[in-house]
Amino acid sequence: MSFINSMITPDWKKFIPGLILCALFAFVVMNIHHLLATYQKADVASVKIPKIEQRIAELQKQGASQEKLVLLQENLGKLNKALAAVHGRVGQRWKWATFLYETCQFKYVAMLLIGGIIIRNTIGIPKVFLPGIGIARPLIKPGIIILGVHYVWSDVVKVGGTGLVLTAFFIFGTALTVMYVAKRKGVSDGLGGIMGAGTGVCGVSAIIATAPVVKAKPLEMAYAIGTILLFGTLMLFVMPYLGQWLHVSQPQFGAWAAIAILNTAQLIAAAEWYGDEARNTAVLINAARIMLIPFIVMYTVWFYGLKDVGKESTGVWNTIRNKFPVFILGFFALVLLNSLDISAFGGPREAGTPFWAMNAVYKWFFALGFAGIGLSISIDDMKKSGGLAFLIGSGAATAKMLLGLIAVMIIGTELLKVTGGH
Repeated sequence: MSFINSMITPDWKKFIPGLILCALFAFVVMNIHHLLATYQKADVASVKIPKIEQRIAELQKQGASQEKLVLLQENLGKLNKALAAVHGRVGQRWKWATFLYETCQFKYVAMLLIGGIIIRNTIGIPKVFLPGIGIARPLIKPGIIILGVHYVWSDVVKVGGTGLVLTAFFIFGTALTVMYVAKRKGVSDGLGGIMGAGTGVCGVSAIIATAPVVKAKPLEMAYAIGTILLFGTLMLFVMPYLGQWLHVSQPQFGAWAAIAILNTAQLIAAAEWYGDEARNTAVLINAARIMLIPFIVMYTVWFYGLKDVGKESTGVWNTIRNKFPVFILGFFALVLLNSLDISAFGGPREAGTPFWAMNAVYKWFFALGFAGIGLSISIDDMKKSGGLAFLIGSGAATAKMLLGLIAVMIIGTELLKVTGGH
């Protein structure tokens, strides 16, 4: 019992109000998302059903193979089911649902983020809710772990290998550029070091891991984190629409988001917003870049010539060990189990199996996390990111975004597509 008590923070009760608020917000939004998706599917079905019925009749007259007919009949059955879900009939339209859900991409991610920002910056959030809102954001990480059931090791080798090369190039290129420019412009080593690490790897995690090594001050950390979150927030809302306008495929967008968006929670939100395939690629490449955190810390030590850092009690290896995101190991453990194809676990699409049950709940972890992100974004706080540091960091991040887009367009979809073993 004493061991269990030691794992629970003494003031755990202060987190309950904010967590309840996030849960209620997520519950309402997820139901709105489901309603929009249901009517959008019915709208599409209403248009497609007559065309498929006509096609089936034509193929039957032509004596087409049973295989072709079976596929069309299966599709027709799904469309009829979608129409029946709203008690609709062929010819009836729900264009409003298609406009909101498909054209405007008004899905649960957008509703939680935009709605949360509006609530936080208009009516405001009472202080009693803030601790719980803050602790809701990391709930995205259990969701990422669960997503391991979508992958097999061939995906890790193909997509993860491609992503590792991409991220390594952009990580160290960006970090070197930011640190060099910051040094030339007279920015302190502490701020330059954490800004380089943050814009290079994965935002806040890299900043926290690097800060003790370069002895960054609390104010410098606030500037760096503010810059990362502000840029990530802007890209979170810009990139999905830009990707659609440029006709970027989902796997390409997932890779692009993993390169360009600096904070893990924000890149997962953008990729989930864009689609399942985008999210699958983004999660895998993000896992690859997280694995590079120890190397970016050592890179920073080398760049600033911190030869004595390893001799201190809070040296580089202690920093890496204490700050490394352990959750990513859980993700790879589930990838391994899925790759072994053990019948007892089943698969994410096999109803009633453990992996199916896990897959059914990951969006709720995401929803709680996204609710926490939206409700915690304060425009006033983001205005506090430091002037010159913000210009250097955001300039480098923008360049990385543009070059990353070119890179994924050259690589193409096939090398970045997650198969899940199917």
